[in-house]
Amino acid sequence: MASRKEILEMLSRGEIDIDRATELLAQAPSAPAPEAPPPPFPENPPAPEATVEPPPIPVPQPPAAPPRSKAPGKGRWLHIDVSELDSGRSRVRVNVPLGLMRFGMKIGARFTNEIDRDVMEDVLHALDGQELAGTLVEVEDIEDNERVHIYID
Repeated sequence: MASRKEILEMLSRGEIDIDRATELLAQAPSAPAPEAPPPPFPENPPAPEATVEPPPIPVPQPPAAPPRSKAPGKGRWLHIDVSELDSGRSRVRVNVPLGLMRFGMKIGARFTNEIDRDVMEDVLHALDGQELAGTLVEVEDIEDNERVHIYID
């Protein structure tokens, strides 16, 4: 009986067709499995020599950040709430990230001369230093039955 290699060579030379090659390949003994390669490492590797690691080099730490009023990664917000005095029902609620407010103040200052640059810089500095927190303004208008509460958290 022909080996698998011989059958495939006869097929490539055109001596047999595909159907006959398929029949012969099904009857041909399977090739013996190749021997397993030797292991890449010896079975009993030598024990590693004891090494002495140098002491770790101290890494200078950056100065501590100022304490924050909220958890790290949490942004601060400006909240404006307008509600009814008698029922407490909210009429208007606006929440603005302080970063966006800061950006808007800088852009707005370019288009008007009515804003005192020194006052604006003081407000921006206070926002950066987190000196502003809690209620900024709370106004009650009894005639219009409104309460306006502006605060930062």
